[in-house]
Amino acid sequence: MSLIKKLILLLIFFIVLNVFSIFEFDYKSYLSDNESLSTLTSKNDEKDFLDQLNELKNKVFSSLDEEKKERKALNLELIKKDALIEMNGSFSNEKDAKKIADILNVNREGIYEYDAVSAIEESLLDDLVLLVTPLKDYFTDNSKLTVLNNEVFLTGELKDSSYKDLLDSILLRVKVNLKTNITLPHVELNEVDKVINKMEKVLDSKVVNDDKTNTNLSTNNKLIAKPAKAVSKKNDIQSTINKLLSSKKINFERRSSKITEDSSIVVKEIAKILQENPDFKIEIAGHTDSRGSDSLNKQISQDRASSVREVLISLGIDKNRVTAVGYGEEFPIAQDDENGLSEINRRVEFNILGE
Repeated sequence: MSLIKKLILLLIFFIVLNVFSIFEFDYKSYLSDNESLSTLTSKNDEKDFLDQLNELKNKVFSSLDEEKKERKALNLELIKKDALIEMNGSFSNEKDAKKIADILNVNREGIYEYDAVSAIEESLLDDLVLLVTPLKDYFTDNSKLTVLNNEVFLTGELKDSSYKDLLDSILLRVKVNLKTNITLPHVELNEVDKVINKMEKVLDSKVVNDDKTNTNLSTNNKLIAKPAKAVSKKNDIQSTINKLLSSKKINFERRSSKITEDSSIVVKEIAKILQENPDFKIEIAGHTDSRGSDSLNKQISQDRASSVREVLISLGIDKNRVTAVGYGEEFPIAQDDENGLSEINRRVEFNILGE
């Protein structure tokens, strides 16, 4: 608890104590027993005095009752428009609105209303900070982050399906009561997929009686099905590893390229996946945020990627199947803060390269 909050609570305590003393004090007995005061005060004066005290008591208690009223929760809406975040909402005053906009890194002011009893919890604000970056970077325009009575709603469409796993890893760190309605983008089939689908339909529906034709179609079917199966298998492996990393990020010892004990367990799970799929190669990609020089970030990311590669090799993975590349700050997936820091951008990814 901050010093200001402690002082405010102490002040309220003294006020309540004084009011309680006034309320419980028996003025009539005091006035009748105190001869010196009773000789100076007539009965009418005594009545006026008591009336004034009762009026003061009623005012104080009515004021305390107002303070006891529950403060109305802050309601606001963050909406993505033209790749920028616009904020609308009800705030206690203009200063608070500006402060919240700065903390959330809002790019555009919307409609502000002011209500003296509006308030926002600090813990809720911390969670909103985590959610604003993916709202801006991962979602399409008109996606929203809404706060209503301290409940948070995230709605919208992702720009790319690959952002789903990254978003899930962020949502795991959010403590607020969050409700989501997130849709994935419609994926258009490329020309190869269209040809494959078309051929599969023909092969399923057409009965081929000619042995030669049947043989040719079978051969063609194998030529088509094999890469389709390989692509499907590759995507399954990639998806499995991505889901694993979304809940268990690869971390390193402070100022070191040595992975932590917890992360060693994650790498062992990935090694097991690779052992079960020996035909596929993998790239370990190291990434950093933008703090520091380009060359230093490249070196750090390369050292950490190489460290993970060595662990995989020590677990029995053929070294010819594993490459390590440090990309430094070249491929951010979130916006760094003003100091160039971003926990999300500091990461290690595993990319399945194929057979």
